[in-house]
Amino acid sequence: MTVAIKDGASRLAYHTGLLRVALGMTDPYDAPPASRPFQILVYHRVSEVLDPYLPAAPLAGFERQIRYLRRHYRVLSLTELIRAAERREVPPRAVAVTFDDGYEATYTHAYPIIRRYEVPVTVFLATGLIDQDIGMWNDRIGLAIRDTNCATLDGLPGSGPLPLRSAWQRQAALDQALAVLKRLPPATRDELTAQFSRALTVAAEQAPRLLRWWQIEEMQRHGVEFGAHTVHHPILTCVSADEAWREIVESKQVIEDRLQNPVLHFAYPNGTVRDFDDGTKALVRKAGFLSAVSMIFGANQAGADPYDLRREWSWDEATSLFATKLWWYRRTALVGSKGRAPRGNSRGCESVSSC
Repeated sequence: MTVAIKDGASRLAYHTGLLRVALGMTDPYDAPPASRPFQILVYHRVSEVLDPYLPAAPLAGFERQIRYLRRHYRVLSLTELIRAAERREVPPRAVAVTFDDGYEATYTHAYPIIRRYEVPVTVFLATGLIDQDIGMWNDRIGLAIRDTNCATLDGLPGSGPLPLRSAWQRQAALDQALAVLKRLPPATRDELTAQFSRALTVAAEQAPRLLRWWQIEEMQRHGVEFGAHTVHHPILTCVSADEAWREIVESKQVIEDRLQNPVLHFAYPNGTVRDFDDGTKALVRKAGFLSAVSMIFGANQAGADPYDLRREWSWDEATSLFATKLWWYRRTALVGSKGRAPRGNSRGCESVSSC
């Protein structure tokens, strides 16, 4: 089925009310609580300006999605949802909303919408980036490749010069650079990122900023929940067990010390099936977390492993497509499918603002 046909079908179902009927049939309010699926949505950066080199959810589309959730679903905090799943008492149409990384746009753009619609959210923080004027490494690479006047990107491990003469070549170079760099140790990754920014003569300070502690503290006062996303955002299966433990525990401790509140939830950096394993989950459990979320696409069911929870994302402008996808994956969970949706392009999770 082509994208145009899918979009047309979703619009028809949404605007005629068929989708509302399908949702009621698929997930009726009187269904046994133990059999109800639950969904965890994930966002990263929200922006008024869409840029393929700095991926983000469109601001207007994000507000429409939150408004739709508020009207048609039961939006819970992640803690409420996990506790309900533990008791096998998941409410009808239960959804939680999360943000990864801690972009400043979470405060400036998303937070006013969240407050307006009174929707609880959980924000996962990479603590080493808080209060820093330099953006995430993947955004700095994206900016450097987008804005450079250089004809090639040189020095990527395992690669020859990557041409940058056309928009297509720049996107291909960015995909390849992110795929290589994200699996390196943080110190090596950051050193190479700085080298590329200098070689391509683009200032790293232009990258989107991360949250300040005062912004985090204000959001917490108004009900926003915070979770840990490591300190330096390494892929945990690409570092030693000792380093993974430090990244997990220190990020938790930093947030708890600053906010004087327990940190119960963890998000795996990058979060694909390659990026965490049974050993990683054991470390997260040992550190005292209640749950851990991945970037494996799909809905969850009561009784699911709380340290291997799937999430869903949709950057579609059209509310109809967002609503249809949300319904479809609930239906998939209800019929017991174990299939997983596509995980995006070769950038993996780094293409969605790094995860």
